[in-house]
Amino acid sequence: MDSTDADSSPSVEQGFEGQTNPGFWRQVTLRSMAIAAVLATIFSLVTLRIYMTIGVVGALNMPANVLGYFSVKSLVAMLRRYGIAAAPFTRQENIFLQTCVMTCVNVAISGGLPNYIIAMNSHVAKSLSNHPDEQDIIDHVPTGQYALFLFLTGLVAVTSMLPLMQVMIVDYRLPFPTGSVVAHLINSFHTPQGAYVAKMQVAAILKTFLGSFSWSMFQWFYSGGEHCGFQSFPMFGLGLYKRRFFFDFSPSFVGLGMIVPHVVNFGLLFGAITSWGILFPFLESKRGQWYHTDSTSSLNGADGYKIFIGITMIITEGLFNFIKLLSVSSIDYYKKRQENDSGKIKYMLTSPSLNYDDRKRLEVLVGNQIPLFVPVVGYIGCAIICSVAIPWIFHHVTFYHMALLFVILPIFTFCNTYGTGLTDWSVAQTYARFLLFIIAALIAKPGAIIASLAVCGVAVAALNVSSQAMQDLKTGYMTLTNPRAVVAGHIYGVLIGSIINPCIFLAFEANAKNSAPIGSKDSEYPCPSASIYRAIGLLGKRGLDQLPDHCITFCLFTFLITLAVETLRLVSQKNDWKLQNFIPCITAIALPYLTGPYYSIDMTLGSVLLIIWDKMNRKSAELLSSAVAAGLICGDGIWALPSSILSIFNVHPPVCMKFLASGQQVHIVDSFVNTLETH
Repeated sequence: MDSTDADSSPSVEQGFEGQTNPGFWRQVTLRSMAIAAVLATIFSLVTLRIYMTIGVVGALNMPANVLGYFSVKSLVAMLRRYGIAAAPFTRQENIFLQTCVMTCVNVAISGGLPNYIIAMNSHVAKSLSNHPDEQDIIDHVPTGQYALFLFLTGLVAVTSMLPLMQVMIVDYRLPFPTGSVVAHLINSFHTPQGAYVAKMQVAAILKTFLGSFSWSMFQWFYSGGEHCGFQSFPMFGLGLYKRRFFFDFSPSFVGLGMIVPHVVNFGLLFGAITSWGILFPFLESKRGQWYHTDSTSSLNGADGYKIFIGITMIITEGLFNFIKLLSVSSIDYYKKRQENDSGKIKYMLTSPSLNYDDRKRLEVLVGNQIPLFVPVVGYIGCAIICSVAIPWIFHHVTFYHMALLFVILPIFTFCNTYGTGLTDWSVAQTYARFLLFIIAALIAKPGAIIASLAVCGVAVAALNVSSQAMQDLKTGYMTLTNPRAVVAGHIYGVLIGSIINPCIFLAFEANAKNSAPIGSKDSEYPCPSASIYRAIGLLGKRGLDQLPDHCITFCLFTFLITLAVETLRLVSQKNDWKLQNFIPCITAIALPYLTGPYYSIDMTLGSVLLIIWDKMNRKSAELLSSAVAAGLICGDGIWALPSSILSIFNVHPPVCMKFLASGQQVHIVDSFVNTLETH
């Protein structure tokens, strides 16, 4: 909700009238820090697992809110039951807890493990080129150095957005939709009616969590080999199974499908059918005519078409949205400057009709301002340290590359954060991919790909974390939370994120099969985004000469189609046509081109279940669907931890379940099994 709401709107703060606003140390508490570390581990684990599998992850703010609220409320109730005094759990402490958890999750998303860090290894390099340059390969970044990289880039993000807080939230009164929705949710939780709804949601989470965890554990017993178990269930027949159309019984993807918009899920299914069902079989029939290599790991062959058609769709949509957001932001910025809206004090003085809620919020913000020199000095200091430390971690990067990046980064931060505040859409990935291509093209020699990936990584981490941090500050503003407490939550989230996420990745490495390590196409964690990032770097370094015949034509055709679809979406939104709800998401269509179609079936099933639930009982679906989805995702995701521990101790699944076509193959297998000794 914008801060300019009319006075006729129901007052939120009058419901909390009589409650004293807690001080800094009642908002930043040790109990919230401890619970935040636990929840951050869970949600980072889930986020990384999903991101490393399909390359996209839904927003987990709502599940994190529900679990955070329930965790502290339960702790307080338990302490009081045993006669131990415990301070009440306030919405301000809830904001601090939420900020810590989501900052850690954002560090996981933008920290590079699912994309640009994995793009540096030999498995991804060999999937795009038969003979990759050894100087453009880093198979392992030491855990300590990587943790330092995450911590420094996270601090850069936090310090770069702090000077923009007053401008974005008060002067220009940007809505920041996600931050506003989370604020409304937390405000409602801390009223008597909200507590009842929270209990219902938590009960739904616990039930689905236990069911999802138990099902994942059951599936594990039958996955004792490559392509074994329910994860490769040929529901549509063995013919389509060879085209990777199968149902893998994944609660995570079904739950994710209930959170992600329907248009995205059906876009994934459409992309799966058009790519693996139609286009790829056609391209394979052209082997020997349009390309002459049988290798499945070369951009000179069929992979060149698959990867660059997908990349063209993603980059075109990203650039279209970037131009749209830049235009909208510029017009909005110009109008606000014309209003001479130059500060919070002037805004208060010139608005005698300012409603009660906004006046209370401004008082808290004014009384707890962070001096401007603190973030400015912090940014300069972090930039200098990063310019020295990052070339030490990635030797292909120079001090001058980093210094130039930190000079222009505040401009990108302002543009990206302003656009996010207006539309809830961050284009950090577009900025990063643009920098990736430019740096690779400028260096254009061995080591260019590693250097460009490292620079790109700093940019995407700084831009993504900073825009999401501003969402948290908007949430804090609407809940009378001390902005210093929110910033403390950001710093603590960056700190635990730089420790937790590398450790989680080590667990994934231990869990991955030796024959299919992380980043390889046959891996349980293929990291599809990594191929995109490396392919862009290769294109910048080598130019277009390496691509197979007619690949540029296909990419041009894809560019025009994407442009037409995005223009149609923009026009339909502007004119409020119903058609806008049925125009597919181009990035969603592109993902199966790079990863395969299997997860799109699960996610579409999640959408179908939600649609049916909504038709049967809309109120129940609105209240509980996010909670059910959170339980499904967390239960399946948490099983990755015990399975990783079992793998470390060489405890493997005892059974391999596979499916065969009927006929002679069955008789051969039966004959072989009958020859085995039984005990």
